[in-house]
Amino acid sequence: MTDAGESVNKDVKEPCPQVFVVDSQAFPRQVPIKLDIPRLTLVYLLLAVALVGIFIEAGFICHLYSRQAVSSDVQKAEFIKGEDVFPSAHDYNDILPEKKPKAESTPAAKAEDKPAAFLQSDSPVSKGNGILLWRSVGYPMFKKGLDYKNNSLYVQQDGYYYIFSKISHLENCKFFQHKVMQRSEIYSNKPIELMQNSRYLQCSSNKPHPTGERGNSYLGGVFHLNKGDSVFVTVNNSSLVNNNAYENFFGAFMV
Repeated sequence: MTDAGESVNKDVKEPCPQVFVVDSQAFPRQVPIKLDIPRLTLVYLLLAVALVGIFIEAGFICHLYSRQAVSSDVQKAEFIKGEDVFPSAHDYNDILPEKKPKAESTPAAKAEDKPAAFLQSDSPVSKGNGILLWRSVGYPMFKKGLDYKNNSLYVQQDGYYYIFSKISHLENCKFFQHKVMQRSEIYSNKPIELMQNSRYLQCSSNKPHPTGERGNSYLGGVFHLNKGDSVFVTVNNSSLVNNNAYENFFGAFMV
């Protein structure tokens, strides 16, 4: 009996082996990693291009500094020899684009070659037809590129001209009018009014205007004139014009 009981106890005490079963659904399925070869190739290519650009830029910078260093060494050597040497612009601008030379100005574009004239009143100031006479010879009168004949300035070159005229006149109870006129073949050489100035003083028997007072009339403006056109000055009453050459003048110049 004792042996049987001991054998039973031994069977009870000895542990039974445990068996574990692994469930394949408990772990997530592993997805194979696929590499995007075209995109990686593009990224590597861009990086390579960027690196090449950096190396090229570094090479240009090193070349520029080496040129400046050589130029400065040459200047120091020449200075030691006692020669006055200045760096040329070519040494510093080798990698810069060359400037295009400016187009040479034509003779008409130069200020000193532009047509111009300055005239002073002659004596008598008019022949009675209202057109004023002018002197073109002697200081300070001159004409350049403009011809003076028939009491008019004739244009030899098309362009824009500033025309001016100043008249000193007596002021009394009479009407005074000062004009700058033009003749052109385009308008059948008929006189065309460019500018005018009028002066009229109302006088009465109670308050007469004192005699001997002077007034000034100035006209000036820019006009386009063609070759062959002429300009001249008229007044309605030449007896009111002061017979002083330095107070009456007429001229034009190309702008």
